[in-house]
Amino acid sequence: MNVTAAPRLDTAIRTHLVHCLRADGFAGSGSKYRRVVDGWVQVVSVQGARGGGSFAINLAVQPLAVPDFLGNPPDPKKITEELCELRRRLSETNSDQWWKHDGTEDGMNAAALAAAVVYVNVGRPLLARVSGPNAPLNTVTAEEFDRGSFDFSGFGSTKVRMALTLARFRRTQGRANDSVAFARIGLAHMGSAVALRRELEQLAVAS
Repeated sequence: MNVTAAPRLDTAIRTHLVHCLRADGFAGSGSKYRRVVDGWVQVVSVQGARGGGSFAINLAVQPLAVPDFLGNPPDPKKITEELCELRRRLSETNSDQWWKHDGTEDGMNAAALAAAVVYVNVGRPLLARVSGPNAPLNTVTAEEFDRGSFDFSGFGSTKVRMALTLARFRRTQGRANDSVAFARIGLAHMGSAVALRRELEQLAVAS
């Protein structure tokens, strides 16, 4: 007796979305794919809904020169989006986007194809914008960051964590004064994020 295998979302994702990711130089398997561009690791991952029936796509970037979210050296072959300091969802709008399917093979293929189109039209330009020497993450000044007059293409975290990341990053770039300025912004907005205080205080001292 022949039993037809149930349709699988990962097969549809692999057929449509992963094809685009590999064309862009991403490597990985399953739901997580990574590439390194100009000293940054970029992560694309698929997040299925707990109850099934839909999925979202997460994008994340992490400078390899600074620690990840847990304070460890980032591993470009294993890092997940949760460990990256700057994250966002792939979306055609400013709202959260989930691709729904009805559990059938046709439904999963249609959803995966639609997600792949959004990656090509939206995700690919977003990731290109946050890479390279002229990317906003490399050029933003402390004054612009403090005023909120910057555009990281939706990638971010809390203001304190972003200030810490930028302070660390500027220090590795040999831009000590800029590092101090970002660290002082982080301290000014510390609030309850006391776990980060010690490193911010160290970075806030001009060397």
